[in-house]
Amino acid sequence: MIKKVSLMTALSVTAFSGWAQDSNSDTLVVTANRFQQPVNSVLAPTDVVTRDDIQRWQSKDLNDVMRRLPGVDISQTGGMGNSSSLYIRGTESRHVLVLIDGVPMARAGIGNAIDIGQIPVSLVQRIEYIRGPRSAVYGSGAIGGVVNIITMSDDERAQINAGMGSNGYQTYDGAVNKRFGDTLVTAAGAYQTTKGFNVIPDSPYSGDSDRDGYRNKLFWGAVQHKFDDSPLWVLPRLRIYGKQ
Repeated sequence: MIKKVSLMTALSVTAFSGWAQDSNSDTLVVTANRFQQPVNSVLAPTDVVTRDDIQRWQSKDLNDVMRRLPGVDISQTGGMGNSSSLYIRGTESRHVLVLIDGVPMARAGIGNAIDIGQIPVSLVQRIEYIRGPRSAVYGSGAIGGVVNIITMSDDERAQINAGMGSNGYQTYDGAVNKRFGDTLVTAAGAYQTTKGFNVIPDSPYSGDSDRDGYRNKLFWGAVQHKFDDSPLWVLPRLRIYGKQ
């Protein structure tokens, strides 16, 4: 089975920046009320996961990261590559709003939320997690809470990562940020594959011996431009290919 997902935001100009910045005196967030404020001034319970946290936890995907946060439950239909759903405080997954760089990745209140397990954790720079209803800010799709997955970085950088594991597991990814004046261009890609494993190798039924292998390819690009004394202009695009 081959799954292909293409997610693209409309061209827009907004004062809601895709990322939040850190302050020496306090951590600043933008997700709670769509403007920058200290996290300790937000009334709703708020958690911020940094890149250092993700590396320290050695999480293999975003599901592993979110499982560490309070009030979160992850339901997955099988092993790597199978669909997963995110629940917050017992609400339905369609009532959890998932953002990527501040842009909604699922239509509010209709269908299930985006499968965050398909997004390589290596591309994530920061996560802002708001527990509890934020419908007054984001609409009916945010009854359970809001998760803002921030991939963008304000700095020029280039990185390449690789990893291997049991059952033929391999992962490779790379990203580059290049600044052209007031415009920052981001391009990234990732490849992940595993042969899988046989959950019930001694089953008398031939159909139960499937090893459930998985292969995933991701391409990500974004253009950010800051006009003088004007809001940030962002055009991101995400495309994911998955094969089981």
